[in-house]
Amino acid sequence: MTAEQLFEAALDAHRRGDLSEAGRFYRRVLSLAPGHIGALHMLGVISAQQHRYGEAHDLLSQVLQQTPRDPLALNNFANLLVAQGRQADALAMAEQALGIAPDYADAWTSRGNALLGLERPEESLASYDRALALQPGSFLTLKGRGDALLALRRYDAAIANYDRAIALQPGFAEAHKGRGDALQRQCRYEEAVAAYDRALAGNPGLGGVWNNRGVALQNLRRLEAAEESFGRAVALEPSQAGSRVNQALLCLLQEDFSRGWPALEWAQETPQWRDGRPYRQPVWRGTEDIAGKTLFVYLRKGLGDAIQFYRYALLAQERGAQVILSLNDPLLPLLRNALRPVPVIGLDEEPAAFDFHISLMSLPRALGLGAVSMDRYLAAEPARVKAWRARIGDHGYRIGVAWQGDAAVLGAEGKAFPLAALQGIARLPGVRLISLQKNAGAEQLQTLPEGMTVEAFDDLDSGPGAFLDSAAIMETLDLVISSDTAAAHLAGALGVPAWIALKYVPEWRWFLDRVDTPWYPHARLFRQPSIGVWEPVFQAMTTELQLTLARDR
Repeated sequence: MTAEQLFEAALDAHRRGDLSEAGRFYRRVLSLAPGHIGALHMLGVISAQQHRYGEAHDLLSQVLQQTPRDPLALNNFANLLVAQGRQADALAMAEQALGIAPDYADAWTSRGNALLGLERPEESLASYDRALALQPGSFLTLKGRGDALLALRRYDAAIANYDRAIALQPGFAEAHKGRGDALQRQCRYEEAVAAYDRALAGNPGLGGVWNNRGVALQNLRRLEAAEESFGRAVALEPSQAGSRVNQALLCLLQEDFSRGWPALEWAQETPQWRDGRPYRQPVWRGTEDIAGKTLFVYLRKGLGDAIQFYRYALLAQERGAQVILSLNDPLLPLLRNALRPVPVIGLDEEPAAFDFHISLMSLPRALGLGAVSMDRYLAAEPARVKAWRARIGDHGYRIGVAWQGDAAVLGAEGKAFPLAALQGIARLPGVRLISLQKNAGAEQLQTLPEGMTVEAFDDLDSGPGAFLDSAAIMETLDLVISSDTAAAHLAGALGVPAWIALKYVPEWRWFLDRVDTPWYPHARLFRQPSIGVWEPVFQAMTTELQLTLARDR
């Protein structure tokens, strides 16, 4: 066979999806015609498809050296860069292809993929729309458009796009996975598991799908099945930190600290918790004596995590360490007013000198501790408390309410409850509801049921410091009712009585079945009896509050 005949045979095998045979043919072409541009190009595409990104980069670079204005080569290089996580470079490459061929639909799709990777979903959606106008039947573009809508939390629209992609390509595993993720965001966990199973039916080697399937199973309280699913994910992709972190959180949910804390160390490899600052000093592993040593502790994200885990910095300090804690800057004023202070510095600061360093989330493991109960350890500024007490007054039974946090992380959906669910409590004689809600969710104050009143303050925490007004208000209240938000941790750390409304399977820190929490001795937990069902939670709160008011009278 001639080189061209071999090349046609290779293309035929490539179209059939037989990448091994296609690769052999392309290599035979190159043995006969070493500079064959088509064989170099397609072999580079196969290398990318098989995740051999270094080899793909070398091959496609050779192609672009010979044909720098080939839109197809530019676009395939853009796809490779997206797969490598080099989204800005991919965007530039896709736009270079579009500068040469403005109506090249696949390049518009690649542009959308790069924009989505850059967390610019609105722009990516416009790019996918342009691609679909040029090529309406592209299942890859429809899947990308579904991903953009998922990022924008437009879940029904995302599912519709995944369904269109699946109708065109029934075995398209990534579309089934996206569909499962969108269903999970809507707390439709049984349907999500079914979607993940369809993704895995023809592609059982997809570790990310096993991971997300495990999250859905955990939310269904099918814990053994969830553990098995996470285990499959880890076995397939041992270096992927997300699955290992989910394994750890499942252990912690069941109060298995001996397995959970060590496995949580993988959190340092995830974007959510990765600190990314190199130090020549060693990490403190818990085996070294820290008495008289300076221990630098840090946490990049998580306001609630910082408030909750602050206690472990105190406990390290009690062991004789000079602890210096680096946190999100807005938290510093609150923590500098702690009853038992630890020196705190800003997120991008570090001590001039220190002996060891460690993430705040790693301290429990290093200290060899489980869930440590600690009574009031934070306090509001006295002058601010006085000012808010004058504004709020001391009449009635004052309840602060916070009903919604950020549900951006997969598995965190369903934590918020509707403000209107508190109307039974609001109607109890003498009860006053005072809003602690900020940002998303505050719009519900404008659509309250008839006869329901919630007092709100437009200037709540309007300064640069986080929770300073909230803390002051809480110290004037009789009770705080909160969903699983940072407000619940703040009330607990202030020693203010708090009732926390939890989804059916909550975040790990609230464990299972308990009505109390070892973290905060003045907090009580009220749990959904089934997924998405809030009414019994607030019926139980109303009954308990009636008893409390009767005792007070």
